[in-house]
Amino acid sequence: MHAQPPTAPIVLIGLMGAGKSTVGPLVARRTGRPFVDADAALEARTGRRIADIFATDGEAAFRTIESDVLEQLLGRPDHPVIGAGGGAVLAERNRAVLRRAGAAVVWLDAGPAVLAERVGQDADRPLLAAGAVEALTRLEAERAPAYAAAATHRVEAGRGVPEQVAEAVLRALRHGAQPVLDGEPSQRIVVALGDRSYPVVVGAGALAELPSLLPAGTRKVAVVTQAAIGVEVDLPVEHRTFALGDGEEAKTLASVEQLCREWARWGVSRADAVVAVGGGVVTDVAGFAAAVYHRGIPVVHVPTTLLGQIDAAVGGKTGVNLPEGKNLVGSFWQPAAVLCDTDVLIGLPVRDYRAGLGELAKYHFLGGGALDACSLPERVFRSVAIKAEVVSGDEREGGRRAILNYGHTLAHALEIAGTFDLRHGEAVAIGLPFAAHLAHGLGRIDAARVDEHYRVLAAYGLPDRLPAGVDAEDLLALMARDKKALRGLTFVLEAGSPERGYDVEVVDGVDPERVRAALATMVAYEKERLGGASRAPWSCCPARTSTCSASGSRPSTARPPWRTTP
Repeated sequence: MHAQPPTAPIVLIGLMGAGKSTVGPLVARRTGRPFVDADAALEARTGRRIADIFATDGEAAFRTIESDVLEQLLGRPDHPVIGAGGGAVLAERNRAVLRRAGAAVVWLDAGPAVLAERVGQDADRPLLAAGAVEALTRLEAERAPAYAAAATHRVEAGRGVPEQVAEAVLRALRHGAQPVLDGEPSQRIVVALGDRSYPVVVGAGALAELPSLLPAGTRKVAVVTQAAIGVEVDLPVEHRTFALGDGEEAKTLASVEQLCREWARWGVSRADAVVAVGGGVVTDVAGFAAAVYHRGIPVVHVPTTLLGQIDAAVGGKTGVNLPEGKNLVGSFWQPAAVLCDTDVLIGLPVRDYRAGLGELAKYHFLGGGALDACSLPERVFRSVAIKAEVVSGDEREGGRRAILNYGHTLAHALEIAGTFDLRHGEAVAIGLPFAAHLAHGLGRIDAARVDEHYRVLAAYGLPDRLPAGVDAEDLLALMARDKKALRGLTFVLEAGSPERGYDVEVVDGVDPERVRAALATMVAYEKERLGGASRAPWSCCPARTSTCSASGSRPSTARPPWRTTP
């Protein structure tokens, strides 16, 4: 290990497919630096493809050129983030160059099976000629000692989407044994509700601010969580943890009763507080229990899922399920504060993370703009800011708050149908282009705006088509029973133009024929995009994903896309 100056170059190393050229641009943007792919720089310098250099000159000649290029990049005055070639640190010469440059060297470590799935049988990877898994297993055994010797930081890169891995790299650079980056300041939003106003704190590492968010004079804290959450909180007062059961099954009146009885036995009073650490199940149950215990005690929400941070924990909705339906018993109970630490999202399973992105995607059309061009903390902050503004003007969902259900009418119908393997955010993702097609059919938006809905979903790797086997009449009947449907079929729809801008509003009394036409158009739109190709089986976790870039553009397809499975 070697010490790095504050302006140290950041170098990503690891086997092919570990994500250096995918994660690197995300790290670069978050640190305000340029990104350089060392392999691309080498090809630009020589005017030759790496595979051709290997085939014509041999590996030894290639390594010599690679060393020269690496030293040149490390000497650049703009201190770039460098995605190094898979074998760049095998030579002691290169490791010495990294030490002299004081580089922060991050080893993106992923197993051979994951890497093989990502790179496949790429013809541009000459070292994979013998077969991907076998070659990568051999390369891992050969190169791991060199990676360990060169690395100043090591990050697990075998799980998660690229954005999660990039955030893990940043966390390692901020909090490792040899920190390279300063901590990031948190951002604060106030949900303005008079004397019940409260702050929402958003940022990487924001969990450290939890003690300052407790109500003044708090004697002790009941921490409510679930065993699988695994997020520890540090509190300056006496506290005790109360664990709910796993999954949605814990969202019951029995759980509320259990919590209230355990709090009573411990002696929780109105001078105390609840801290809810978890996803929507935890914040819903703990929030409702806090609302009814002693007729209301303070609760601070610490949402640990993307969906929880941008939606469930903000706004004061609490509730539990009955056998007859979801969220049928509950109350509005505003928290004392909400703390959204984006670092806790790093370890979320891919499908859970993408489900949160489905809910986040709607904020693009509620005033969030090109959120796909933002960093993760900024995405959460801007989404929360929108929800806070809406909640401040309509606390109990009597009017404008209904716009937060954009894309939800079809989503709820798909969820209620119960025959599709869908998370809530995945269903919302499918509901967004449907709402766009319906709005276009009603003359409210143009075709380019419909295309923008598909672009946003593609940027997040979200599903954008109806599941195979859906029945339009069944969906129509379910949408007619939506809670917004007070005067016939009711939807939240966009209206506007590029010149005037866009807004969303609740539209009731929609002609059923228009809805049928929108569903049919959605299917036809998909066929047109596929160029008449046969329809692949629908999947809630499509193989494609994208790199978030400053321009919001789609990733290059020069190499196989980063593939992840739930």
